[in-house]
Amino acid sequence: MVGSCGLIWVEGSDAASFLHGLVTCDVSGLDVGEGHLALLLDARGHITAPLQIVRDGPASFIVITDAAAAADLYADLERFHFSEDLELLGPEQAATVTTDTDGAARLDGVRAPGWIPGTATVVVDDPGAAAARLAVPPSGADEAERLRIRAGVARIGVDTGPKTLVQEALLTDRVVDFAKGCYLGQETVARAQHRGQVNKILRGVVAPGPLPVGGDVRDGDRVIGTVTSVAADPELGVIALGILRRDVPDGTAVTVGPDGVPAMIRPLPLT
Repeated sequence: MVGSCGLIWVEGSDAASFLHGLVTCDVSGLDVGEGHLALLLDARGHITAPLQIVRDGPASFIVITDAAAAADLYADLERFHFSEDLELLGPEQAATVTTDTDGAARLDGVRAPGWIPGTATVVVDDPGAAAARLAVPPSGADEAERLRIRAGVARIGVDTGPKTLVQEALLTDRVVDFAKGCYLGQETVARAQHRGQVNKILRGVVAPGPLPVGGDVRDGDRVIGTVTSVAADPELGVIALGILRRDVPDGTAVTVGPDGVPAMIRPLPLT
């Protein structure tokens, strides 16, 4: 799948400790050439940006994020940079190819774990040439969206809002290192994990016909959340994601939007 991203370089003797103290994953433990998914949170533990962090040298890291979020992320990193011995470079726009891990190993470029399980993201100069090397036709945003929704992966800023917690987006297992110590927003993440459960989480919704993005999801007369991502799927019909009440069981018949489109809550990933 061909896409785009924003790149930021963090370089210097304090680069590892700087990033390690900000993001949810273990940055200091990355080997050169290794990468990890992460999130940047605010001080209250709300998600602000998705990150793929790659260590490309002993004191050098590449931070990959959504193209539209790169400028804001750079500003946030600059805001938290005080006296550390490091330099921030970027942001720069780049092309990406997301494929399975075996295919990614055949491509030249910076490789990072993909957000869809079993995939990797490769930053490439020529996505068409990369697709040709993989001997597959390049697929675009619609196919990427379908696969993401079917895999049950929240897209930050689309399925999440300014007050969404990591546990609500079902990203904890993939992005949070609970042994690493303090980072921005860590207290909220730890409290939600160890002292109770959140009341709403990312859920799957399937319908035989079109679903409106932004439509309220209703269980009877009760609004239990909102549809945030929608795609057509050749096997399942129309598939969608939304952060919905977790006390409504999978298999519950619901309605969506002002026209009351019939749908059903399904477990993630959607199969």
